[in-house]
Amino acid sequence: MPQGPFLIFDKSSLESLNLDEAIMLDNFYMSNITPLFFVECLADLEKIIRSKSTPEKLVGSLAERTPDAQSSPNVHHATILRGELSGQFDLTTVHGRVMLAGGRHVQLGDKKGVVFEHSKEAEAVSRWSKGEFIDLERNIARQWRCALTAIDLDAMVRNVMGALGHWRKPKSLEDARQIADTIIDNMDPEWLLRFGLDLVGAPETIEYVVGTWIQKRRPPLREYLPYFVFVLTINIFFCLVLPAQLLRHVKPSQKVDLAYLYYLPFCMVFTSKDNFHAEVVPLFLRPEQTFVNGIDLKEDLKRLVAHYEALPEEVRDTGLIHFAAHPPEDTSFLTTRLWDQYLPAWRELKNRPVPPHDPEEEKRLVDEINRQTDSPELQPSDETDIDKMDYATIRRMVYGKKGFPRISYNA
Repeated sequence: MPQGPFLIFDKSSLESLNLDEAIMLDNFYMSNITPLFFVECLADLEKIIRSKSTPEKLVGSLAERTPDAQSSPNVHHATILRGELSGQFDLTTVHGRVMLAGGRHVQLGDKKGVVFEHSKEAEAVSRWSKGEFIDLERNIARQWRCALTAIDLDAMVRNVMGALGHWRKPKSLEDARQIADTIIDNMDPEWLLRFGLDLVGAPETIEYVVGTWIQKRRPPLREYLPYFVFVLTINIFFCLVLPAQLLRHVKPSQKVDLAYLYYLPFCMVFTSKDNFHAEVVPLFLRPEQTFVNGIDLKEDLKRLVAHYEALPEEVRDTGLIHFAAHPPEDTSFLTTRLWDQYLPAWRELKNRPVPPHDPEEEKRLVDEINRQTDSPELQPSDETDIDKMDYATIRRMVYGKKGFPRISYNA
């Protein structure tokens, strides 16, 4: 399968796609599936459905469209934050990649690697697509909807702004982002560190983090704890825009929409149909990142489906892995432009001659991969930096075939 840019989608984007369009998404993008997406899906189990459908069918349909061939669940942002606070995570090394959970660090001879087993999230999505839900998941769905109902945005704003003191009312969302940065850069850093750790939900780390920061001679927080500062800025921004009424139709669920922003460092492209995301996400992207409106993405995926369905039947029968290993060369396709932006070498690689099929070499490669993941000779490794490892293996649960009645999903 091709790789493609790392992409984060919210539920609104995936809901708008039909199954064929979702297959195109999975074929041309490396999907980073955030914990919020899974929880939002579960929350639908508690929805009141007015049509003849059921909540189980609704979630099952969404699960079937969820990317599986090129998707990975991201670590929860609180885990990443605590990793940074303890010195075990460096945001500057991420480069827009998904942060995978767990992983078995191994060594075979002089080669070191990491093996990621089937994730619990992927197993759950596979069950949901079959309409299978365990009681624990139903309880989580119930608790999630209760938690949303209990959110008091006004109280949150009063507490945060009361602690920060008087700041002028922002005139626009862009202005609010600038004021949030000004607050971060001008408040006493030790006070801000204590206040921020409590705000982002890590109060138990305050004394350790502050003590370590002082021992290191009080480096600038933006350099010392960039992910903490990123999350804190998002929360301060939200508390600035709410009383200024810069967001229309504010509801408790927007606290969830806001939390998607915590995962922006771990993608190249973020897509959503949600108006809140369309307004706010671009303010927190790095210059090299891209926001794509979910409407535009759906239209492009729809065009891709039509493009490949027009191929001769004998070509379609070879499977997407062969005839759609790269996007069309036509730059009128949004996906093609994104590949040009993030994977500029793909055109050169596409035109290189394909080596003849060698069953023996293929068998040797499969055997080597199996040795590096399951061999009894494997030893534990102490290497934790994935950029310094020789290999990484990710096991996935992938449908044998879905969608495209005239096109094989996997050959």
